[in-house]
Amino acid sequence: MQFKPVDKSQYKQRYKTVGIALVAALVILALSLSTLFVALWGDANTGDNFWLNFSGVALAAFISAAILRHYKGHPYMSELSYVWDLKQELNQINRKLKKIRDAAAQGDATALLILQYYYQGCEQLWTLDDNTLVMEELKQWQAELQNWLTQFAISVDAGDYKRALLLAYK
Repeated sequence: MQFKPVDKSQYKQRYKTVGIALVAALVILALSLSTLFVALWGDANTGDNFWLNFSGVALAAFISAAILRHYKGHPYMSELSYVWDLKQELNQINRKLKKIRDAAAQGDATALLILQYYYQGCEQLWTLDDNTLVMEELKQWQAELQNWLTQFAISVDAGDYKRALLLAYK
């Protein structure tokens, strides 16, 4: 996955809009479907309609997720889709980060490449999300990476990263 420039203000505006629309759709669908199910199959005498209400909410969540997945490729969703994919990619790396960092400290060029990608991705993501609390720590990690690159005389380009590189770090 390659990095793409993202307009922060547009991303935030679209994130809020889609989030509000998704919550509104989920609430409206859940209430409507639950009410419909209770009206069709509910038992007014016992008042035990938990499973009908639960079914309405579950179906509403499924429909909302399907709609979101359907529109994921829409141009309006491009920044949101990119950030979602970036978060998934960084999560895959984060699961193996200790082994990758240990290998990088030993001069493993692939591990150094993965760390370069990970740190650049974290910087972009955290900047978009205004997560400034850990930026100082990230700068320290990047400095450590630069020291390793200099120490082992290795040059890496985050653009060369591919998820398949993670297979070496189980």
